Amino acid sequence: MRPPQTQIDHYHGAGLWGAETIDSRFRANVARAPDRLALADAPNRADFTDGAPYRLTYAELDRAVDRVAALIRARGAGPGDIVVYQLPNIVESVILFLACARAGAIASPLLVQFDGNEIDYVVGKLQPRLFIAGRFKTRDLAANAASICESAGCTLIRVEDLLAGAGAPAPIPPSGRDADDVVTICWTSGTEGRPKGVMRTANNWFVTGRNMVHGAALRDGEVILNIRPLVNMAAIGGSFMSWLATASTLVLHHPLDIGLVIQQIRDERVSVTFMPPAFFVSLLKDERVRAAADLSSLRLMGTGSAAIPAWAIDGIEREFGIEIINFFGSNEGTSLLSTPREVPDPAMRATLFPRFGRPEFDWPTFPPTRDFTTHLVDPDSGEEIEEPKRPGEMRIAGPGIFLGYYGEPEMTKAAFDERGRYRTGDLFEIAGDGDLARFYRFVGRCKDIIVRGGIKIAPAELDDLIAGFDEVVEAAFFGCDDDRLGEIVGVAVVPKPGRTVALDDVIAYLKSRRVAVFKLPQLLLTLDALPRNGLMKVQRDRLRDLARAQEAA
Repeated sequence: MRPPQTQIDHYHGAGLWGAETIDSRFRANVARAPDRLALADAPNRADFTDGAPYRLTYAELDRAVDRVAALIRARGAGPGDIVVYQLPNIVESVILFLACARAGAIASPLLVQFDGNEIDYVVGKLQPRLFIAGRFKTRDLAANAASICESAGCTLIRVEDLLAGAGAPAPIPPSGRDADDVVTICWTSGTEGRPKGVMRTANNWFVTGRNMVHGAALRDGEVILNIRPLVNMAAIGGSFMSWLATASTLVLHHPLDIGLVIQQIRDERVSVTFMPPAFFVSLLKDERVRAAADLSSLRLMGTGSAAIPAWAIDGIEREFGIEIINFFGSNEGTSLLSTPREVPDPAMRATLFPRFGRPEFDWPTFPPTRDFTTHLVDPDSGEEIEEPKRPGEMRIAGPGIFLGYYGEPEMTKAAFDERGRYRTGDLFEIAGDGDLARFYRFVGRCKDIIVRGGIKIAPAELDDLIAGFDEVVEAAFFGCDDDRLGEIVGVAVVPKPGRTVALDDVIAYLKSRRVAVFKLPQLLLTLDALPRNGLMKVQRDRLRDLARAQEAA
């Protein structure tokens, strides 16, 4: 699984892709700073998974990667084979990522919230050699996947076996794979319903890493606190690649606990972190949180995945002297960011993004390159949009864009337009005339995707699952506004005559189908009929409006 040779030749020739791999960069960091702290578990690790917290230097981490890479090979996963793992944010999740790279295997991490419905699909799609899991809170993730792995002929390994044993592992032969081979398959929801496996190479990831270093002005030896699940762009691109690019210390956190975040920032002397908007609001509005906060080491916080209030950016920067960067990205490689260097005004930075990838503009944090382009296109006519205040779909081309969706050639083809640009499905507009013409403003999505706290959910998948629920004539899922998470899942139902359906009834049915908990609805609309357009497609935007009216009543 590699990009087309013409693309490889082009990006290598332009100096945008190189020969460095994930493993070679990590080995270079080990050689440069063997005694530097590389990884630190959250102090509450024992509360949500097995084992005491680890703290590993780069030299110790390198030995652990050697051991796990040898285990991967010994259990039958060779170069190019797929290894699926389902772990919370613990040091083993980073070790596995690096060990897969060293062994030449393809890493496919899963959210811990994935249940039998999602795991069965992923394992059936990928046919992985290994599935590695442990415990998360009260759920035994390994036991949960056991029958699925047995049916698929996939070897199941419990996470506690990864670092067991004494002595140095035998060296493994080089994998023979390079920076243009796929290294990860991460999972994103799509409008077609089922998750899609996003394939990225080491060179794709290094482009993201460079964007983080330049955009966030990262320094050597940062202390980075990661609170996002290490399964997709937000954490791998934001935290892991920043850590790898700067030989920094990566401090792990899971699940999100604002009090513990404050403690870790103080105790670990964290300098960089990426937080959801809810953290900013809590820090400014909750007197107990603010009183306990020692943020003297923190110089930079990134945010994204949901709208952040302008007053929150302004308040954090004024009160704590911390630089705030607003990110907009996706697993596929969408990469926009708004920093104080391009957008000094916090109110503007909350909603506007520089028009990177446009030859008419230069920006201090983004190196100009003709190989990265952004365009707005009318989703109906296909016309290129140049005038302000007219929404269009963001389309992007460049060396950081993903290779394609695993095993889905038609979906991959549909994801790109006739000029090879990725169709993001996100609506932006040029912000205005004059100086505002230099900026994009996010408008919404032209797809139906729900983004709950940064995790994408396809309502079409849930529509398919609820079709077997006998209490309703029809039902449809949609996104609802939420101040904390950006969006939550809503469901509209048309009950069968004489029946009454409650939200708990829908939740119980979906749980019986072993649906991941983050996909469960939190709001119910009861209707006589679902609103549809002339093509009989459910109007989910209309359902959102009805939910707003219900909440306001």
